[in-house]
Formats: sequence, structure tokens, C-alpha cells
Amino acid sequence: MTSADGDYGRMPAQTVVDAIARNAGDATVTVLGEDNLGTAVCWASVHQQARRLATVLSAEGIGPNRRVGLLGDTSTELISALQAVWLCGAAVTMLPACAPGSRDELARNVAATTADARLDLVVVDPPTAPVARFVPTRAMALTDLLAAAQRVDPSDPRRTDPDSLALLQYTSGSTRAPRGIPVSHAHLAANIAAIGAAVEYHGGPRDRVLSWLPLYHDLGLICFLALPMSCGGELVLASPTAFARRPAFWLEAISRYRITASGAPNFAYELMARVLARDPRLDLSSLRLLISGGEPVNADTMARFTASARRCGVEPSVVVPAYGLAEATVAVTIAPLGAGVVVDRVDSLVLESTGRAIPAAPGARVRELVKLGPAVRETSIRIVDQRTGEPLAERTVGHIEVRGPAVVGHGWLRTGDIGYLTEDRQLVVCGRAKDMLIACGRNIFPQDVEAAAARAPGVRPGRVAAFGVPGELGDNLVLAVESDGDGTDELRRDISAAVVDGVGLRPHAVIVLPPGGLPKTSSGKLRRAEARRRYAAQVPTGTRERTFQ
Repeated sequence: MTSADGDYGRMPAQTVVDAIARNAGDATVTVLGEDNLGTAVCWASVHQQARRLATVLSAEGIGPNRRVGLLGDTSTELISALQAVWLCGAAVTMLPACAPGSRDELARNVAATTADARLDLVVVDPPTAPVARFVPTRAMALTDLLAAAQRVDPSDPRRTDPDSLALLQYTSGSTRAPRGIPVSHAHLAANIAAIGAAVEYHGGPRDRVLSWLPLYHDLGLICFLALPMSCGGELVLASPTAFARRPAFWLEAISRYRITASGAPNFAYELMARVLARDPRLDLSSLRLLISGGEPVNADTMARFTASARRCGVEPSVVVPAYGLAEATVAVTIAPLGAGVVVDRVDSLVLESTGRAIPAAPGARVRELVKLGPAVRETSIRIVDQRTGEPLAERTVGHIEVRGPAVVGHGWLRTGDIGYLTEDRQLVVCGRAKDMLIACGRNIFPQDVEAAAARAPGVRPGRVAAFGVPGELGDNLVLAVESDGDGTDELRRDISAAVVDGVGLRPHAVIVLPPGGLPKTSSGKLRRAEARRRYAAQVPTGTRERTFQ
């Protein structure tokens, strides 16, 4: 996936709407079913359907300063509806059509988002109708809109003001309630162009992108739909439920369709490492780019994945760690192409006690942190002191702040993450500020504890949460772990031993939960603050009870 700088002419110059219209050609988008088969539809047809849908939506009062929610599984029809909303000059909010938890919980989430976003209309794909019954605004079936669109002429696109609202993108809600982030067309175009430049993607015929990520997730919507859509590139999509039901689906699709670029959060690579360890016969040699983003990138996970994937023709150099947040549209940093996963090995005790990320000497307790790359173009990063706000030197841990044309608001945005910059200006993230524990004079990040706990037999990464509760000498460490087996006392002992060995801190309590017992966001991120709240609501401070609901 190489190109000269001049090849980025297919990237959006002003707005994604302009780029979509300009590049809607013969390249195709294919949406796969759970059998890994699908029908290819050219972007020209998708856009023509969008123009007809825009005529229908305009007649329903949708235009500038209106907001439309889209509720449905991934399909070419839903993509046409997304384009149609933008063609009308309105803004879109992608609503979760599937999420961890019960259907009632999903319905409450959709209803709350609809109310908070002040949506004027929700377009509903029929399979999601049971959830849509709870939305507190007008709803219309996508099938009815598509039928009406066959009887009208295509609309001409309105001129899109770059400063007008394109997306109301909701945060994951891992540390607090999800918030709607107002992303303008200028923000969107700037970030898409920056991502394309960083990964050298320009929609050329050699590239074929695959994603199963949900379209209500900023990584799935912007990086893996809006980017190839605005470039008119070859794209293969699948429903997140197809991956959830059978994770090997992802790798099989890469092999079948000779995919060159894909990506996912860290948990998916952990699953793929296990899949490939069992069956390494797939041919994945077409891959040139695998982005790891959307949640913290774990060095152990990526080492297991690259070792397993190499037997299937995947070079470790194709994996590209990245860091982003909804307030910056999506991407903030992307690691250099061809470098693979580069790990910064620092002295963990020095890091926790002094806030300095010093390379570990032989015999020191080591913390392995993944370098997430330099800032994407036109974006700046700095690390500042929590109290004074003064910029800090390289390898000094502090609050991460960003600014740039894709960042919402003016000036420097404090991300809520803690990290540092290396000598080559690559970002390293230590964790979330709100999740950090302070114990025995050390700043402990839950990801370190969870990684240590995951080394215990019977514990899977992503199935354990660490958090702190107030104690006499600072925060007491509590772990909650999902397990479907017996022998919970032995599991607790193994976890405690693994944590003591890994981070030098003994857990105050280890709670064993049934599968699905950990609270998670709609995109699958651990909600440690909610786990802490549930624990505190049931267990008086200072006790060692091991119950959790």
C-alpha cells in the first residue's frame, strides 16, 4: 500500500459529501452474511440510491440543522441512508443495533441516546424494530423509505458547509455516561485525510479493505467505512454479530477475498491468536495493513498474534498500533508503516513511584508498553503536569493533550489518558486517569494488573477487571473475573499469585463472576467505574466479601 503524496487527490478536499459524489464509481462494496458470502454493489449504485433517499427524506422535513439516527445492522441500504442524510445537509447519529447485555438494556441505551441527541427522526431497519419501539421520537422503516425512493427522482446534493454538523458521535462510556461529540464536516474530512496519509491508502485498485466493526463505533464508521467510501475504494463489510458468533469468520474472509487492509481492537487479536494456534492453514499473505486500535494495545496479545499469524503468511511488520478518541474524530496517532509492534520496556517501579519512563536495566521489574506512533498530520500532542498544566519533558508521565483540525473545540483538549512521549515523539499510553489506583506510594494502572491476572490458568484477557476501593493506606486492589468453571477458590489463589508476581501487589479481594458478569460498553470496553460502583454498593469498605452483581 504505497503511494506518492500526489496520489491523495482522491481524498476529500472540503467535505466527505463532495468526495463521495466525486469518487462513486465502479469499485464495489460487499456486505457478507454469516456464510462469508455477499453480493458486490458498485459505489455508483449505492450513491444513486442515496440521492433518491435524500429526495424522500427532504419531503419528510430533513435538511440543515436536523438530526437523524440510523438504527440497523450493516448493509448497503444503511450506507445509502447515511449518504442520504448528508446529502440533505443533516447530521447523523449511528445507534447501536447490537451490544453486550440484554435486549432491554440495548433498548434503554438506544432510547437514552435518541433523547440526548435530540434526534428529529430515527430510520429503522426492520430486524431492529423491537428496540426501536422505545425511541422517544418519530421513527420510519428503512424498507418504506427505500420503496418510496423508487418512485422519485434523485436529488441534487446541497452545498455542504464544512463547519456544519456531520456526526454526533457518542463516546464509549467506559468511565462515565456516553457523551455526544459534535463532529463537523471539516473535522471529518481532516481526520480522514490524515488517516489516509498515515497508512498510505488512497482507494486504488490494489487495495481491498475489510471490516466487521459496528458502524456506531468511531473506528468502524470513520476509518473502515468513511475513508474507503470517500475514496471510492474496494470494501468488504460484515456484521459484528457474524464475528461475535464465530470469530474465525474474520480470518476466513481475509483469505477468501484477498484483503489487504483490516483492523480491530486488541481483544479481537487475542481471539485470533487462539484461532490460528488451533488451525494455521489459512492463507493471509495478502495483508499489508492491520490496525490495532479502539482499546489499549497489549504487548503480550500482539506478540501471541504475530507469532501465530506468521505461519499463515502475515509479516509482523503489517501490524500498526494506533491511538484515538471520539473528541478527535477518531485517529490521533498511527505507528509508522512497516515497523510492526514496537515495545517500550521500562522500569515499572520507577514508573509507578516517580512518573519517569526509564528503560529497564537487567533484573528490574519490567513494564512493556506499546509505542502508538507519532501524531497524524496537522495534529499536535503534548504531555502536561496534572496540577500546573505545564508541558513535561520526554519520558515524563502526565496528562495527554491534543489539538488539531480534527479535534473538537478550540485549543488543547485534555484526553483523560495518562502517558508519555518517547525521544522519537511516539506516544505511549499508560492508562486512564480515572482508573488509576494509588497504593503504597505507587501509581498502579489497571491494565497492568489485568495483564498479570490473565497469566493465571483459566483467565482470559478481556474477562478480568481491576479497580481500587478506598482503604486505610490508599486504594485496595479488587479484581473481578469471569469464569464458567468450578474451583473458584483455586482460581482466586492463582490470580492473587499471578498479580503479586506481575505487579508486586496483593489483591484485597478477587470476585469470580459468571460469563457476561462484567459490565461493558456497547463497543465491548470494560466499565471499571461501574464495576467499582457495584462492588461498593454491596460490600462495606474494608471487608473481604467476594460477591458482586
